[in-house]
Amino acid sequence: MTTIAYDGITLATDSLVSSGSVAFGTGKKLFKLKEGCYAALAGNLALMPEILSWLQGGPKPELQEDEEIGGLYIDKKGVPWEFDNSLRLFPACIPWGGGSGGHIALTAMKCGKSAAEAVEVACELDLRSRGPVVSVEVKRGG
Repeated sequence: MTTIAYDGITLATDSLVSSGSVAFGTGKKLFKLKEGCYAALAGNLALMPEILSWLQGGPKPELQEDEEIGGLYIDKKGVPWEFDNSLRLFPACIPWGGGSGGHIALTAMKCGKSAAEAVEVACELDLRSRGPVVSVEVKRGG
C-alpha cells in the first residue's frame, strides 16, 4: 500500500505502486500543492487526482464503499491534517505515520529516526512499501 511519515520537519513517502499482492513499479505519492501546501496519499491511485483537487478547494469526491484513500495534508501555515475515507480533516499528531507501514515508521521516529529514515525502515520491513523514498522539508508559517 504505502508508508507516509511526518516528523514536523520532513514529509516522506515510499514509491511502491501495488494492487493486492502484485507490485506494478513506482509512482508519486507526495505532492506540492498551491500556496505551499503538501499532500501525501495512500490508497487507491485512481482517486488521487480527485483528492488533490478537493484538498485545493475543489468539490468533495463521492467515494464508493470499497474505495480506500487516506493521508496527510499540510496547510499553508505548516499545520498537518490527516484524513481517511470520510474525507474529513483531523488535526494530526507529530510524529505521524500512515499507510501499511505507518506503524513501523512511527516507531522508528519515536526511536529518533527522521521521517525519511523512518520510511526507509518501513520499506525494509513492510511488504507493501518500497523505495525510492521521496521527501520534502515543509516550511512552517507559509
